Amino acid sequence: MKSLRISRCLGVGAAALVLALGATSPTGATSALSAPRAADPCGNHTHQVLDQQYRYWRNCITTSEKINIDKILWPDEKICVGAGSDTGLGLTTNVRGASRVGDC
Repeated sequence: MKSLRISRCLGVGAAALVLALGATSPTGATSALSAPRAADPCGNHTHQVLDQQYRYWRNCITTSEKINIDKILWPDEKICVGAGSDTGLGLTTNVRGASRVGDC
């Protein structure tokens, strides 16, 4: 009887852990990890990495898009970013920002 209670407690604990992580199935675990976080908005945004600020472009639409990267002291650059990607553009000391200019 004691071993039945222990296994039941372990089962409930494992289920609670799975629900807390937001993964109720193997496919749910993958989508929960790849979903954009609220702290990472679509488009132009920055992240702190150690003591440096990096600029990124998050494409939240379902097709590729062309963006213009506004570089400081260098000519601007146009690149295509894939659907659902979070593309690093460089340090904020080198990149002023970015804007969508069309589809790829």
